[in-house]
Amino acid sequence: MFSLGAKGPGGSAGDPNFSFVGGEVHVTGNIDTPGRLHLDGKVTGDVRCGTLVQGTSGEVRGNIVAGEARLAGLVDGAVEAGTLSLEASARVTGDVLYESLSVASGAEVEGRFKRRRGEADGSGAARVAKVVVTPAPLFAAEPPTAEAAE
Repeated sequence: MFSLGAKGPGGSAGDPNFSFVGGEVHVTGNIDTPGRLHLDGKVTGDVRCGTLVQGTSGEVRGNIVAGEARLAGLVDGAVEAGTLSLEASARVTGDVLYESLSVASGAEVEGRFKRRRGEADGSGAARVAKVVVTPAPLFAAEPPTAEAAE
């Protein structure tokens, strides 16, 4: 079941930053939480969270963005995580963007891996800030003289 603060794998009854989606649950829509999420059920939509732990029965048919993720189930979509661990049972169909990566023998990925170097290389800023392009002036401040044209 999907609950906030529920006692489940990796969480405790008094922890308000932990959510659990049980194996019998199918969520249609996006999940967005700054906290931790344990996913054994199915999600048809995007998942965005601080920390994601996906069990072997977990399925995500959408994109994942997490600060930290440990995947052991099926993902049909792109994955972006600062620290990413793919367990032996993981099956990912989509591109993977990571800062730190661990892949267990047996994990399957159909997509491209790209290392994100963090804020220092501008990748984080590129996602946050809009780029403002100022066009160069078409003419110099002073028009060219007849001598310069010759």
